[in-house]
Amino acid sequence: MRRCSPSTRLYGLIGSPVSHSLSPAIHCEVYRRAGVDAVYLAWETPLERLEERLEALRSLAHGFNVTTPLKEAVLSLLDRVEAEAAEIGAVNTVRNEDGELVGYNTDYLGVAECLRGSRPRVALVIGAGGAARAAVYALYRLGAEKVYIANRGAERARRLAGWAGRLGLDATPTPLEEAAVPAAHADTVVNATPLGSLACCPDQAPPVLEGLREGQLVFDMVYRPLETRLLRAARERGARTVDGLCMLVWQALHADRIWLGIEPTRELYETARKAALEALASS
Repeated sequence: MRRCSPSTRLYGLIGSPVSHSLSPAIHCEVYRRAGVDAVYLAWETPLERLEERLEALRSLAHGFNVTTPLKEAVLSLLDRVEAEAAEIGAVNTVRNEDGELVGYNTDYLGVAECLRGSRPRVALVIGAGGAARAAVYALYRLGAEKVYIANRGAERARRLAGWAGRLGLDATPTPLEEAAVPAAHADTVVNATPLGSLACCPDQAPPVLEGLREGQLVFDMVYRPLETRLLRAARERGARTVDGLCMLVWQALHADRIWLGIEPTRELYETARKAALEALASS
């Protein structure tokens, strides 16, 4: 059992709900492996309590992660926001620098790690929220040229496509129900919606199955279940698949790099992923 001391560093997660988060298991395993005297907790924080929570953490925590529904709302309450997070319009990692709260986005770094080696050129991103923005930004940083944005709400898809266009991508919004068409032309398909999750609709999948094919990379940000209906269909068609636990672990490792200077290696990823899988199996 870990023993705490006056020098133990405190990190954690704010958002709602956070009771079943895998983040404590991931970060605590990283700290154990790296020999760092630190703990990681989860604090249930609804939107209406965000400002109060930030003021408490300013004097208590060395850093913290931010999850749904706070990633956009937290921006205006921080002392400083790094360029990438400001560009994306969402913060998921905050570093406390002697009482100054500085916001970062490691979600896009998590996406980039999961797509690395695939050389994306034409991509389909399903969804138009904060996770989709992180995916689009990662694709942009990886050198993608064309991105389709499929979303149920047409206006949000247009707004995200407009933002992607300002980054320099050739971006086209498309109705969600017609997403199988651009899926057939894409080398990379990213699901940034809850479709297929246990919390939402495990028997469903984004309407792209007819467009899946061998040679594609299909990445689903959902990790409960680990293999969604989308990933199962993609695997059966010969596509390379990446589950949502990949992003969750990599973004956590990049947060620990920002907080503690711990290098996010492949070996550390495998160790943290194993801890996450054990926590997932027992939840």
